[in-house]
Amino acid sequence: MNWLTISRISKLGLINFWRNRWLSLASTLVMTLTLLIISLFVVMTIVINKTTDRIKSKMDITVYFKDSAKTEEISDLQQKLASRSDVQEVVYISKEEALKIWQEQQKNQRLKELITSDENPLPRSLAIKSADPENLVNIAEYLTSPDFSSIIHKISYEDNKIIIDKLLAITSFIKKLGWLLSGVFIIISILVILNTIRLAIFTRKSEVEIMRLVGASDRFIRVPFVIEGTLYGVIACFLAVIIMWIGIFVVSPLITQYLGATVAENMKSFFLAHFAAIFFLQLLVGVTVGIGCSMFSIRKYLKV
Repeated sequence: MNWLTISRISKLGLINFWRNRWLSLASTLVMTLTLLIISLFVVMTIVINKTTDRIKSKMDITVYFKDSAKTEEISDLQQKLASRSDVQEVVYISKEEALKIWQEQQKNQRLKELITSDENPLPRSLAIKSADPENLVNIAEYLTSPDFSSIIHKISYEDNKIIIDKLLAITSFIKKLGWLLSGVFIIISILVILNTIRLAIFTRKSEVEIMRLVGASDRFIRVPFVIEGTLYGVIACFLAVIIMWIGIFVVSPLITQYLGATVAENMKSFFLAHFAAIFFLQLLVGVTVGIGCSMFSIRKYLKV
């Protein structure tokens, strides 16, 4: 196939696309929506999984003691914990150190002044870290033993566990919803593009017959429709990337409000770092669906 033939076929494909511009617009918009949903689903799932893993890696257990607990009892528990194979580090935090941490973390000056060295209700505590976050469950179960109930006031692990469980529940929901919406819109895209190509074939049936009569090859007849399907995917890819680029920065405040600033920042960072990969993935999906639908319609309705 020489350059002149390629030029003619490409031009014919572009003309066909423009002739049915309203149908082409509908197909492109549906494809754009499909690519957006798939991309957002993938990005959100990866980001939330990474955020969950990061939170897990930073998780520890803080054991708060009752004021009645003796120093010897706390020291004895610290030694027992340090001797466990699943414990990496145990740090004792006195009331004075707890006050210093409070003053450093507290931004509200009025609240900061409520607690002083003379009036210090902050409890003594042990900060426990494990090399594997999964081991924290076993450590927490050990600390809830009745043997330590007389000295332990509270264990912070339960609060951290609630946060992790919420993130895992959100991830599971996003995965299920993402697969469902992706599947539905891929099917809709395929049906719309199939019918668009089918209508294009029917409206140009006489042209195809004339092309056959003058000796046009099967390839010459097929390729313009394939180009038309390819254009749906290519244009949809560019639209999806632009919308996604704008959308991520627009919805970041909402993500910060409901999922936290960490998730929002991770999403921005991930999108910027993997922009090229996201673009080519969308392009691959869009072009594959467009070409596949075109080839199927041609084979089914042209019988060439």
